Amino acid sequence: MWPDGRPGPAHIQAPSDHCLEYDAFRQLYERPYLAYARLRTGDAGRAAQAVAEAFTALSSGWAEALRSECLAADAWNILNTAVGVAAQFRPGSQRHCHLTTVQADAVRLHHRLGLTLQDTAALMGTDNHTVRAALSSAARTVCPANPCPLGLF
Repeated sequence: MWPDGRPGPAHIQAPSDHCLEYDAFRQLYERPYLAYARLRTGDAGRAAQAVAEAFTALSSGWAEALRSECLAADAWNILNTAVGVAAQFRPGSQRHCHLTTVQADAVRLHHRLGLTLQDTAALMGTDNHTVRAALSSAARTVCPANPCPLGLF
């Protein structure tokens, strides 16, 4: 349970329809989602809360999500929204990243968290070529901040 009385991640209500698929999706993605959220928020509690909010949103629209063109991409967008809100409270979060969202996420997942190119693409709901292009263009981009908010460039 969260300090404000809301249920924690283990208490997220699974959807009534297609609950096995939802549980499988959550088991597959929850751990890397938490690692990504911790990296962006700098706080395990805020990260867990953001991931719980993302899974709650996903659960409430699960039937629609299953009919989407790319479930992983839709879920990634939901996660990014929740983590973006939680990351606003991180000290120094006012510094703007010089990379696009796709570039920054690819760098965080591949370089900072050590995911393979294929795992990075699967988590983001995109293909390997898009991730490779994002990483390549990110490496060629000069960060005007010192130090870079991503800690790489």
